Amino acid sequence: MILLRNRLFNRIALLMGLLLFGGGGLALVQADSITVNARLVLGTGKEKQGSKKVSDSIRKRLAKVFKWMHYYQLTNKKLTIEDAKTKTSKLSKNASIKVTNQKNGKIAVSLFSGGKMLLQKTQTLREGHYMVLAGKSTGDSAWFIVLSK
Repeated sequence: MILLRNRLFNRIALLMGLLLFGGGGLALVQADSITVNARLVLGTGKEKQGSKKVSDSIRKRLAKVFKWMHYYQLTNKKLTIEDAKTKTSKLSKNASIKVTNQKNGKIAVSLFSGGKMLLQKTQTLREGHYMVLAGKSTGDSAWFIVLSK
């Protein structure tokens, strides 16, 4: 009787240990994913009626560096990327990005235009901060990819 109880106790303890360690590992995998908002933004000197303006914080960030007075959001994609994984997203007919989650909020981004890679950038992306990738400028306008967490 005591031997049977000890075996039962050992099995329950083993099962609890597996659940505890297995569940902890699952929570760790979920904690390492990152959600990134990728916005395709047009910067221009001309006001565009009916177009969606970017948020004030993005406008201020871009206006500090670039010459355009008006910034409009053309597309917005939300990407959830697991640890050490890569996702590709098409933001327009010509522009696409490839984003890799490198752990602890650090991401690597490749920007493509017309199928050709324009640039690569790696940065730690923190809440309330932006990663900005500049596209082609045509003189009276330019496009940007603005990433945020």
